[in-house]
Amino acid sequence: MQILLPQGEATGLLWERRQLAGGWVYLVSINLWVCDEDGVMTTASTRMWVDAPHHARPRIDVDPAAYAGVPTYPLPAPDSVERQLGPGRPPGWVAQTLRWRGPDRAVIHASDCEEAPPGRPAMTLQQALDRAERPGTRLCALCGAAHELGPLLRGFSRGFD
Repeated sequence: MQILLPQGEATGLLWERRQLAGGWVYLVSINLWVCDEDGVMTTASTRMWVDAPHHARPRIDVDPAAYAGVPTYPLPAPDSVERQLGPGRPPGWVAQTLRWRGPDRAVIHASDCEEAPPGRPAMTLQQALDRAERPGTRLCALCGAAHELGPLLRGFSRGFD
């Protein structure tokens, strides 16, 4: 695997591939030369997630079949409930409008959250993400909406650029 760094290219090992909404990320390792306090040069290996193809690409001199054994996790089909909600969760997200004064104006809950207001229409994943991007909207930590939707809102690219 060719790893594209600001200082140039390095050869690394591909450990895992994951598809995200914005593209693919690869878990790669590269060996670095490090100098200890005595001036002795040694190698150290580091692992990091990089986005592909901007920061990682297959080597042209390696048979593509060599990458076949790498664990690869594509997104589930676009219309699957698992992609939108995760396994075992009933479909949809619910918005709770808050009436008191303060920085929070709404909370997004999973449809089965005990804090979700009853009778509210369920939103799709995209509707929930759009609503969550509005100022004053937070994600419920009780039902896991914060854990499930938070990375999709913030993106997985932190530290990749």
